Amino acid sequence: MCLCSYSNGQALPAYAGDRSYSDLSEWIEDQSTLYARGQLLESNEEKEVVLSGFGRPNPEGKVLEVDERSLDVLTGNGPVMVEYYAPWCGHCKKLRPIYEELAESLKSTLNVVAVDCEAQRSFCKKHDIRAYPTIRLLHHDTQSEYTGAKTVSKMRKFALTAVEPTSLQPIKLEDFYEIVKTDEAFFLYLQTFDTLVADLDAVKTSLEPLLGSVPAYTSSDPLLYRNLSVANPPPTSALLAFSSFSPLPVGSIPFPANKESLDRFVNLHRFPTLVELVSGNYRELMKSDSRAVVVLGVVHRGEEGLRERNSLESIARAWKRGGRSFEQPVWFVWLEGAKWSGWLQQAYGIKKHALPAVVVIDSPNSEYYDMTIEGNKVLFDGNSVFSVLEGFYQHFLRPKQSEKTLDWGSRSATATLINISDYVVDNPIWSLTIVSSSVAVFVYLLQKCIPRDPREAREVAAGSRLD
Repeated sequence: MCLCSYSNGQALPAYAGDRSYSDLSEWIEDQSTLYARGQLLESNEEKEVVLSGFGRPNPEGKVLEVDERSLDVLTGNGPVMVEYYAPWCGHCKKLRPIYEELAESLKSTLNVVAVDCEAQRSFCKKHDIRAYPTIRLLHHDTQSEYTGAKTVSKMRKFALTAVEPTSLQPIKLEDFYEIVKTDEAFFLYLQTFDTLVADLDAVKTSLEPLLGSVPAYTSSDPLLYRNLSVANPPPTSALLAFSSFSPLPVGSIPFPANKESLDRFVNLHRFPTLVELVSGNYRELMKSDSRAVVVLGVVHRGEEGLRERNSLESIARAWKRGGRSFEQPVWFVWLEGAKWSGWLQQAYGIKKHALPAVVVIDSPNSEYYDMTIEGNKVLFDGNSVFSVLEGFYQHFLRPKQSEKTLDWGSRSATATLINISDYVVDNPIWSLTIVSSSVAVFVYLLQKCIPRDPREAREVAAGSRLD
């Protein structure tokens, strides 16, 4: 008697082993695994051109100057790449030829526009523009700020994420460990052959606002299930989040799941477990549409700061795995205290001699918390941080008002200072010349304004006596 198996109508080599239950079970398991690994989902969707209210997008391959009304028309009909600029901004002038080349490369694909914030001040203020140039991709009532290198290839890749259908790249076990080495944060949707199309569409919809900024993959590889200690076949599919180059997930959500829970999960894990707060991501972290709670850790420089960051990352990982589920995401961020000592002291009362320090920030309300439920000053450890978060959730704590007028991310003066700093780095000789000239002019004007001693100003007449 021949014990045979078939795949897609084709006969496979017949079983020639022992007829015991254990051997037969092992053979069947091996055959099913081989079949499953050979049938991983593939996506053959064609790229679509997104049409706009003006017909085919960007028909001439040029940058359009727009105001609020015309931008609303464009965004209502498709994705739009927007540069917010000021005519006097040196960095904006440098970017313009690159931006025009980008528009040419996206001809008939995506609209590329620019907004003059000097002429449209109220509009730019409404959209929370704090520095120039600011580049954003507007799509599906979401906006994603571009913080990468200002090159045509990088910006084009970013822009095309809005044009290409949201897709999950199929992977196998071998791919997974390579991804862990290269992607600091990513999502993995594990599914079986029984996974509902509605569940897959729900995952794509929730990941779409990320616009490709966070990689997303899918797999039905039994070996991957096994290595991640996920039961296979599981009762449902599951979306897993990974961070900090670790093969262990920091979070998971099983299906079926409602849209609210899925969106909350994606927002919680869209950033790495611990991320550095810089000017480029300030708006995304501190002024996000998801009204996130931010745990800000302030650390030393050098090796000591590295140890403190590792400690804070452990706290963040523990919270992501077992912390209370908030309505809004909780993000853990860090920065060097010495670099931003003035802002930290004025905004959150953190002094540079008291590092490391941590505060819990309710950014939407410009409030922060630095006391635990027990009434103690928050310490740089997990129990203390968790106590503050619990007190915030239960409304047991009284918030402190963060200093608004000197907010690091909102001051126009800050943007100016950053631009000046960048100019100094790019042009050290000219900067030294300007500073030297400014000092000389200041000294000259100071001498002109301060009266001199009358005795020094009195001229001595020729031949007159000094006695």
